[in-house]
Amino acid sequence: MRVGDNLPELLVEITHRDLIRYAGAANDYLPQHWDRDMMRGDGFADVVVHGWLGCAHLCRAATAVFAPDRWVLDRYAVRYRRPLHPGPVVCGGRLVACDGETREVSGWIRDAGGATVTTASMWFAARTGGC
Repeated sequence: MRVGDNLPELLVEITHRDLIRYAGAANDYLPQHWDRDMMRGDGFADVVVHGWLGCAHLCRAATAVFAPDRWVLDRYAVRYRRPLHPGPVVCGGRLVACDGETREVSGWIRDAGGATVTTASMWFAARTGGC
């Protein structure tokens, strides 16, 4: 992969059931993730996907290229631009820098309408043996 190349896009369907599973795993039972009536009363179209659940799918898109047996996600920075609701989402990005043993990826998550809801910078470091 060369600087400027795009990651293959990852299409994911995030369901309400996924939110329930994630809430249990993360111990995050805030009502904005499950109480549809409350969220609609507050002017939202639906409940909001947990931010880290969306980021997990974004990491899947990046690790499809930078396989964990050769690369490790060293650090990242995430910006939530607008709420992400359950439904189809697309995760992707672009390789923006290569510096010796590191790779920098500029990633994004787009909702069903094509709006970018999350952006991220991810830095991968080459694995150098060890455990």
